[in-house]
Amino acid sequence: MANPPRLSPPVVEMSLDEQIALAEMQVIARDARIRHRSEVLVRRVKHDVIRHAGSGALLGLGAVLLTWWLNRQGHRNESAQQPAAAAQEQPSHSFEHLFRDAGITLASLLPMLWPMLPRAWRRSVTPGTASTVLTFLAPLLGRLFRRKPSQAPSS
Repeated sequence: MANPPRLSPPVVEMSLDEQIALAEMQVIARDARIRHRSEVLVRRVKHDVIRHAGSGALLGLGAVLLTWWLNRQGHRNESAQQPAAAAQEQPSHSFEHLFRDAGITLASLLPMLWPMLPRAWRRSVTPGTASTVLTFLAPLLGRLFRRKPSQAPSS
């Protein structure tokens, strides 16, 4: 059985007023879509800015507190030393420079390592923030693991 021939829909000629009204409705619909998309974009930007500003402020506050605490620990250890032993003190080996170099190296490799990090970390921290944290906190961690100088026996 052959398919019946399909008839094309009848061509309706619209008047000029109807064409203008249709074009106006399309323009109004396009403006509404643009307005909705821009509102969504503004909401998303505001949310992300607040989220990243909050995490940056917390990281800054944590770095300040850690620096203060490490500085306080260093002053405590200095006051416990005897003045004569301080004059004979030899420079001790410190891991601070190793941590600093490791932090700078990791910060420079971060663009290659970023895709391998867990998705939750990548969503909550930006690569710039992670690089800054590595660069600033690595020397602080090295200072935390600094060896205390051995005191020379007094004669």
